[in-house]
Amino acid sequence: MDKYQNLARELKKLWKVNRPINIIPIVVGALGTTPKILEENLKRAETTVSIELLQKVALYSQSY
Repeated sequence: MDKYQNLARELKKLWKVNRPINIIPIVVGALGTTPKILEENLKRAETTVSIELLQKVALYSQSY
């Protein structure tokens, strides 16, 4: 997560955000594997994307 701190700072400047930017890891392996904390991270990111959809996208991208 440390390597994304510079990106967070740049986005904060670019979008003129006055509050802290949180880095939330959303990791899906090439074969759809996910860490146990993924569900919690998706909730923190306030997204409606399901883990199943992320896994399908990962698997479908393997066919290209």
